[in-house]
Amino acid sequence: MHIDTFAYSNRWRRVHPGEKAIFALCCLTAALLSRTVLIPLIIAALMAAMTIMGAGIPWRGYLRIAILPAAFLIWSCLALAVSFSGGELPLAHFPALQLDISFSRQGINQAELALARSLGATLSLLFLALTTPMTEIMGLLRSIGTPKLFIELMTITYRQIFIFLDMAGQIRAAQEARLGYASAGKAIRSMAGMAGNILLRTLTRARHNHQALLARGYGDELLFLSPRRNWSTPNLLAAGSAGIILIALALAIHS
Repeated sequence: MHIDTFAYSNRWRRVHPGEKAIFALCCLTAALLSRTVLIPLIIAALMAAMTIMGAGIPWRGYLRIAILPAAFLIWSCLALAVSFSGGELPLAHFPALQLDISFSRQGINQAELALARSLGATLSLLFLALTTPMTEIMGLLRSIGTPKLFIELMTITYRQIFIFLDMAGQIRAAQEARLGYASAGKAIRSMAGMAGNILLRTLTRARHNHQALLARGYGDELLFLSPRRNWSTPNLLAAGSAGIILIALALAIHS
């Protein structure tokens, strides 16, 4: 996974996860509280610049990771701009169904704000994910008193992602060796077979993992080591100050 690789190899790998989390959460809060598209877009640009130029994440890899959620957000927010009860910008008319599809200016404004907020919040979380390994995030959550069950579910889910990707890679390699993607019809059948096999194998591996945990004395909590990081007062002040300024601007600017 590229996210995991970048999290362990970026320039800010040894910065305390709490400092990065404070800044990311402040930016996320400012993006969600904003009543104008300006602040979330500034936050999105700031987080992208800090991730690429600050943490040293390759821009091509960053775009490959960010393009999928961005496309999903654009497609989802587009629905807010569409009106079926009449709008200022006609799009399509179906007399037989007595249906008019159009864009409304109010819907467009709502879609723009929702897209800007979502993009700013998403890139804030992506900044944290690309600069901080998951084990350190889990250790940070444990240190602030997050329920053990939540952390265990995160740990198990994180592990299952790698199991899922490994199985999918093995099955696809076997299918390609048997010319399973030589035509469109074969590709569809191969994809269907892959989905069924992955489901069965994932359930089997999950059961084996649980048995392995029990064999190693698993009780009420998953125990794992997290590296100790020292807090940096300058970094903490910079992250907190920048976050508070962005939140204040988000609350102060109305249009």
